[in-house]
Amino acid sequence: MTVLVRLIYASKVAAHFGPMDMHDILDKSRRNNIEAGISGLLILADGYFFQALEGDRSAVHATYARILKDSRHSSSVMLSSLEIEKRLFSGWSMGYVLSSEKNKPLFMSYSSNKYFAPLSLRAQAAESLLAEIGAHARHLGGTETAT
Repeated sequence: MTVLVRLIYASKVAAHFGPMDMHDILDKSRRNNIEAGISGLLILADGYFFQALEGDRSAVHATYARILKDSRHSSSVMLSSLEIEKRLFSGWSMGYVLSSEKNKPLFMSYSSNKYFAPLSLRAQAAESLLAEIGAHARHLGGTETAT
């Protein structure tokens, strides 16, 4: 029996991270996630990755274990992992949102200082923020591209 879960984590972007690294992450994630039946959303904001992975529990946790070994991430914190009835990001093997002036107020509404700091988000806040960002990206027509 398949147990559907959504795992949300945040991590710091490594100091050696460059523009081609983001391309590589998205390319490999999309390819691997389609094969594993995983959907999700990856956000890059203020030096942090903030990501949701959805799918079969074992596939999602195996993917997160690979992320923990990736040197482009540091200080990773799992913010939430829960069983879900349906996906928020169905149809997105890995949606991508980059923080911009357009969406900065949304990120900042979940922050207690002048920078987005997702490592300290509570599970419910992380779930709410991802749902809002996902809805915002869909409204703007974003799916697998940067929004």
